[in-house]
Amino acid sequence: MNVVEKRDFIHSHLHQVDESLINQFYEALRKEEVLKTKLISRAEKSENDIHAGKVFTRAEIEQRTDDFPR
Repeated sequence: MNVVEKRDFIHSHLHQVDESLINQFYEALRKEEVLKTKLISRAEKSENDIHAGKVFTRAEIEQRTDDFPR
């Protein structure tokens, strides 16, 4: 079954499922949207940092990781 068929199947059966399953779908989709928004924001911030020259050299990264407590 391809994705379009799965979507159609789910859509046609939504009226038959109980509220707990609807809540599970809602929470899964909401969390996915929140994660997507956060990742896009982080990517945009990283791009801005790169364009602004706010980057570390390899030596700086190695030093920072050497200093990290284990």
